[in-house]
Parts: sequence; C-alpha cells; structure tokens
Amino acid sequence: MPLNRDHLEIIPQPELNIHEFDIPARDGHSICVRAYKQSGQTDLPLLIYLHGDDASCRALAAQIPVLVLNDEYRLAPENPFPTGFEDSFDVVRWRGFILGGTSAGANFTAGIVHLAVQEGLAPALTGLLFLAGSFCHPDVRPKEYRDRILSVDEINDAPGLTRKSIDYFAAKYGAPPKDKRLSPLLFESHANLAKKAIFYVCGWDPRRDEALLFEQMLKEEQIGTKAYVYPGLPHGFWGTCPDLDVSEDWQRDLIEGVRFLLE
Repeated sequence: MPLNRDHLEIIPQPELNIHEFDIPARDGHSICVRAYKQSGQTDLPLLIYLHGDDASCRALAAQIPVLVLNDEYRLAPENPFPTGFEDSFDVVRWRGFILGGTSAGANFTAGIVHLAVQEGLAPALTGLLFLAGSFCHPDVRPKEYRDRILSVDEINDAPGLTRKSIDYFAAKYGAPPKDKRLSPLLFESHANLAKKAIFYVCGWDPRRDEALLFEQMLKEEQIGTKAYVYPGLPHGFWGTCPDLDVSEDWQRDLIEGVRFLLE
C-alpha cells in the first residue's frame, strides 16, 4: 500500500541504500518518494512502483540492479479523484522509465501511460507492470467485450474484493465511470504504450477478466507481454497472506518479470 496509510520509518538494510525526497505536485503539494537501490550502484534503470509495499520494493532492489521509487500519493476519500492519479503522473513526468503498481496503482499505471503517449512524454516509458489491476468500471464495459469481462459479476465470494466492495471504493474515489483515467480500457488506441508489459493476475479476483483482456489487447498491438496467473487466489494475496508458499513464488515471479522488462 502507499506509504501514507502507515508511513513507516526507514529500517536500514545493509546491502541497500534507502532514502526519501520530495517532488512538487502540480498544485504545490510535496509528494514524498521513497527510493531503493543497491549500495554503491549508479546509472540504474528506473522502476516507479505505484501502490507498492516496502517489502516488495526492497526485494526488487536487492536482487535486480534497478532504482525503485515508491510515491506517497494522496489518498481518497480525503483527497478524491483525480488527486492521487495526478500525483502519480507528476512523479512520472519528473522521471519515467518502467512504471507499475498493484491494484489501484495498476489502474493508475494504465491511465498514466495512455496520457503520456498522447502528450509525447520524453523519455517514453519502456516497460509496464500490472499487479492485480483494474482497467474498466463495471458499468461502462464496452459492449464488444462484455462477454469477456464476466468475473466482476461472477466472483462474489472472494475475500478482500467483491463487486460490492468495488462499488463502495468507486463511490469513495469519486471518479466518473466513463473517465478514461479510471477506465483506460475505453481509450481509442492502446498502441505504442511501451515495449513490454507484464501482468500478475489472481484467479479468484473480480478484476481477473479485465487483466486477461487488456494483456491480449496489448499483445495485438505488438507489445511484448507476459502474464502470471494464480488460480484460486484472491486479489493481492501476496500482501494479505505473505506467509503462503505461493506468495514466495509470486515474489520470485515479480523479480523474474521485472528482469523481463529490462531485457
């Protein structure tokens, strides 16, 4: 989760250099960013990890020569849409390379990269990382894809996320369903978003089908994709059940996936 739900003090880790700094948002707010990299490393590729947790950022930085940034974007309902989205986009404008995130962070990633392509952001994003992402409000699913986005209606018994909770959080967030920043599946084109994209999809997740569809759509745009699917597991299981063996498998998959984006 973003750091500002529970801003933890930095716990030193010998092989890592971890520090924080501020980036100005468009309205003058200071966005706190926590940076992770291997000690002594310079000139590293960059991964901006939206809605990432401290443990995952540490694991990535410890095992891959990459600079990981975790931004403390402002949260709803205290700061409704589009505040958190714009905070995250301002961090990308500051310095972008690989962009990714979990759950809401994956949703931000999909919206931001479309807008970045439209405005000709330079340097362009080269890799996208989607973990348990959502890509379209259930009420505005395109007609041509309704028969491919069924999980949001069918999965009502999963822990952590159901259609009821999706509607609850959407109301708190305050974004119009048709706003493409919330429903990036509605953008007219998904071409040239990045060179590669990777998806982590939970099988017992109402958002499952959107992710599988979006991965296929990017593949059709000649974007190199890879998908990891975890059958029978709920939304973001690696955060809620970190002691499961499959959560350890997921962390290895995460590291393998980021390596794929860097190849």
